[in-house]
Amino acid sequence: MASLDPGRMVGAVEFIETASRQRAACYRERATQLLVMAEAEPIGTLRGSLLELAAQYETLAENLEISRDG
Repeated sequence: MASLDPGRMVGAVEFIETASRQRAACYRERATQLLVMAEAEPIGTLRGSLLELAAQYETLAENLEISRDG
């Protein structure tokens, strides 16, 4: 293992961080889509479910940021 290139390890870390940021952005985009759907939904129970899903996606995005920073 001593022959591993240190630059390669940095590249791997950068890849993981980039993937994490992209996934968080995707989750936030999905949350926004669900919020838009909820605003247009006339049925209260469905609107509530959409809002709950949007909140869950936002939490996923936040958790990715916490795990990346921590």
